[in-house]
Amino acid sequence: MMQTLIQDLRYGARMLRKKRGFALIAIATLALGIGANTAIFSVAHAVLFGPLPYERPDELILIWSAFHKMGASRAPASAIEMREIKDRSQLLEDVGGIWVGTGTLTGEQEPEQIKLASVTHNFFSILGAKPMLGRTFLPEDEDVKIGNAIILSYGLWQRRFGSDPSIIGRQIRVGTGGTTVVGVMPQDFQVVFSPEANVPLDTQAWTTFSSVIYKDPVNLYYMRVVGRMKPGVTLAQAQQEANSIAEQLRGNFTEFASENLSLDVASMRGDAVRKLRPTLIALVIGAGLVLLIACVNVANILLSQANVRHQEFAIRSALGASSARLIRQLLSESLVLCFVGGLAGLIVGMEGVRLLLKLRPDTLARIGSVQVDWAVLGFVTGISLLSGLLFGLAPALETRKVNLIETLKEAGRSSAGRARASTGALLVIAEVALGFVLLVGAGLMMRTMDRLHKVDPGFKPDGVLTFEISLSGREYNDPQARTNFVKQFEDKLLALGGVESVGGVSHLPLDDYPNWYSPYVPEGMTEDEQQNVLADYRSATPGYFQAMGSRLVAGRWFDNRDNATGASVVIVDDKLAHETWPGESAIGKKMQAENSDNGFNMKPVEVVGVVEHLRHHSLSQQLRGQIYLPYAQSTREHLSYAIRTKGDALALAGSIRQELRALSKDMALSKVRPLEYYVDKDLASANFIAVLSGLFGLVALVLAAIGIYGVISYSVNQRTHEIGIRVALGARRGEVLAMVVRQGMKLAIAGVATGLIGALAVTRLISSLLYGVSATDPVTFAAIALLLTGVALLACYLPARRATKIDPMVALRCQ
Repeated sequence: MMQTLIQDLRYGARMLRKKRGFALIAIATLALGIGANTAIFSVAHAVLFGPLPYERPDELILIWSAFHKMGASRAPASAIEMREIKDRSQLLEDVGGIWVGTGTLTGEQEPEQIKLASVTHNFFSILGAKPMLGRTFLPEDEDVKIGNAIILSYGLWQRRFGSDPSIIGRQIRVGTGGTTVVGVMPQDFQVVFSPEANVPLDTQAWTTFSSVIYKDPVNLYYMRVVGRMKPGVTLAQAQQEANSIAEQLRGNFTEFASENLSLDVASMRGDAVRKLRPTLIALVIGAGLVLLIACVNVANILLSQANVRHQEFAIRSALGASSARLIRQLLSESLVLCFVGGLAGLIVGMEGVRLLLKLRPDTLARIGSVQVDWAVLGFVTGISLLSGLLFGLAPALETRKVNLIETLKEAGRSSAGRARASTGALLVIAEVALGFVLLVGAGLMMRTMDRLHKVDPGFKPDGVLTFEISLSGREYNDPQARTNFVKQFEDKLLALGGVESVGGVSHLPLDDYPNWYSPYVPEGMTEDEQQNVLADYRSATPGYFQAMGSRLVAGRWFDNRDNATGASVVIVDDKLAHETWPGESAIGKKMQAENSDNGFNMKPVEVVGVVEHLRHHSLSQQLRGQIYLPYAQSTREHLSYAIRTKGDALALAGSIRQELRALSKDMALSKVRPLEYYVDKDLASANFIAVLSGLFGLVALVLAAIGIYGVISYSVNQRTHEIGIRVALGARRGEVLAMVVRQGMKLAIAGVATGLIGALAVTRLISSLLYGVSATDPVTFAAIALLLTGVALLACYLPARRATKIDPMVALRCQ
């Protein structure tokens, strides 16, 4: 049996060499389908199933606070809350926390602002992450009397400190204070949290929280909490215990009771890819449809080849070959084809991964870990074999329909042709239907991208330069010192040539800096109603809104009267104003709002302005209303600037750096970018999906057109005698053209109708990725139906036009 198989495989290889044109078309089609699936599978496998770079990663969990009455289901914890969870848990080995802000490296070199995380001393031991040099943190590192310890990322150690192996124990300056380097993490170490945690993958250094954090207010929520379950503990058991702990906390702390605190437990790996999963699943479905279309196309090609070989099969049968033997031979030939196609697909897939790496948005940063491993090779082998069976089955089964006597006679050609035409027609309908589904998905993503590009973000990004500074260190511990520095700095910036307006804000729209949101209490609101209102808080200098190009809806902007000694005021956005005081003017309304200079406690304020809502989190979402406080009344260490200019915004970067250096030699300028950068970054995911789905759709369209063209061309060849007779009896060329086109269009329309049903079901799976368009958008469905029908008409016209040129004398003489 093995000898027979080897013989069939050798025969199949000879057949491919003999019919090189057919082989090249089939291999190219398979390479396209298998390559697309290989590239997408490589990404999905690395991102969704690749292990986190930690010890026993399946035991790691994230613990989120939830305040369901306020609509906050994935909120950070307070330091007290984290400590209580750790002390009360019986199922967790340990619990720790992290918060990422910014810090400024100073000293002999140029000041540099870095992403600096504060962590509990046990953070790295919970992850099971070991340093490349030195050690991780110890409990005594949290003691403020001993001094700060810092751990560097590999990239920062290599770039800033020249990969100096003696860095351990050295004092470096962060801000105006000294800190001791105790460790350097490995090159591949990353802190992989979900996007909502605002823990960037490219965090550059880590220091410890001080033990004084446990004196913070009970409901000061900023800590991102990570825990490690004991071996054998399930996620469901950990959640059950978390529910019990939340109940205890509500009973022991009035703050937690009033806010109806609950705890949500999530797998660290699952949570990290939670938002990516719909995107990758959509791409996997799209790639799978491309492969199915490719298989159907190759099956049609093989059917045409099988029909030519009907007499060969008849002779083999006459010599004693059974149907099973003939089927085995054809499947063996298909396996040779799919083997070569699989190798070509692997090469195409590797190139596809390189393309994905170039196009990837920041949300798919972990694509960088993609590699061709045994899982990828196994996947390629599996889909290659499956493809061989799929496209080889149809021609193999056709051999069972061979009538030995009829086929050996001349008339057998027509009967075999009709059988093949019937099967080919069904395959074309399937091909068009699959193409319709894929094209509708691509169309919906294209429309989503178009809608997102037209979204009004509440600001005008063109001509605006942004950057960050950090007012850290003892020199700026006092709010008045921060305010004085900001006033001097802004005066210098306004004096630069080409600058129209300047303003700073604590949280720039669409940036990844940790969000600040809390409750607010409008005057006259009942205690029950107070549990349902949350707002994003921002601290802004007077020129911020003008620099951003925001629209004032009512009232006034901040100005110099809104200083530390002036009346406490706020500006709210139109979303909050409408939800809080529907049908009324918000100007002059009183409320209680959180204030950073007041220990993040509530303070009475008056609304003096209403601004159009700024899309801070995403262009596709409006999460919460916004409250803006004057910077002089609520200072923050981190400050992002927006400068509106008349000319090239980036050309001002050098002058801005000089002015900052003149005011403070220890302050760094960082993230110098046009405001368009953040808009483009937010659009990157939608653009990525739209481009890939568009490529898939284009491939589907071309393959469907080739399939229809092939079937109609074959039909014309088989009906040459019939068409010759029709023309000889007086049929006009227009009638012949219409007859052939009608045959092909019936298949196309049947495929579109079948695809319509499939698309209505499949597009609901990508509804979470759409914006401004429904999954059953009639415009998209109608446009794709017209496009596919038009392409099918063109594919039918070309062979139909050839049919009109058939010479009756030549056709009849050939027969």
